[in-house]
Amino acid sequence: MRDAAELQLLAQKRAKRLTVTVAGVPSEYWFYPATNTGTGKVKDILLVHGYRGDHHGLESFAGALDDFNVYAPDIPGFGISAPLTAEHTLANYVDWLIKFVSAIDIKKPVAIGHSFGTLMVSSAQAQEDFFSALVCINPVAGGITKGLSRFLMNGVKGYYWLAHKMPTRLGMGMLKTRLLVDSMSAYTTKSRDRALRKWIVGQHRQHFNSFANSHVVWESYVASISHTMQPYVDLIHVPVFLVAAELDEVTPVEAVVAMSKKMKNAKMYEIKNCGHLVHYEAAENTVNEIRAFIKESL
Repeated sequence: MRDAAELQLLAQKRAKRLTVTVAGVPSEYWFYPATNTGTGKVKDILLVHGYRGDHHGLESFAGALDDFNVYAPDIPGFGISAPLTAEHTLANYVDWLIKFVSAIDIKKPVAIGHSFGTLMVSSAQAQEDFFSALVCINPVAGGITKGLSRFLMNGVKGYYWLAHKMPTRLGMGMLKTRLLVDSMSAYTTKSRDRALRKWIVGQHRQHFNSFANSHVVWESYVASISHTMQPYVDLIHVPVFLVAAELDEVTPVEAVVAMSKKMKNAKMYEIKNCGHLVHYEAAENTVNEIRAFIKESL
């Protein structure tokens, strides 16, 4: 079984960086053309990363999905994409996503979102019949966050609010401090593999601070914790694959189970001994399940 680091390198070997103007701002995205095409028509996949990440977070998926054409943007304000000219609300991110898919002219891709990305792709599909299927990794299904996770969520909210109120240099320093980034890595990583844990810390140090300014961090954080996929359940009619993790700190597995039962055409898969970093800790296992889901659903 190949690990996320190996898959990420495979993706980077075939990556092409591109730029498109969407909603009045330059948006950077990466195209990973299929190299293992076989004889059938090549399908398109859109990867939408989560909060405070950039396209690198799901690049392991692009590496493993070499029989698909894969598109992966940095969402506005993160990575090297410019921030929105409007507030970074979920509604404005979804508006940008719909326009982005139109701008790069791909028809009915399979949308794969992680965490906040699941809110974006599910909300977009509820508004526009843009995708042929949805794959939601660590979906924001709701449920009650308890104990340490709830305490940390509220603590981070207060910290981010304070940082965006501070003078720019001080606020950015608060958000980019290594102690904060490493603490988040330690809390969300469940694997006991020392090499993998070290690699994840490196990924977060390298990419978790790739954001435009403290206002983006604050506004999008509020968006990420103020919504769930629940309002879109009855409005999505394409096949949906929900990938939950046993130890996810953001969404309890039971909330994903409950949501899957309400959806018309949903399948759920639970990954054991894993938390909110499925794309790092169980990349190829997840991709194998995604490929099987696409094959049987489309």
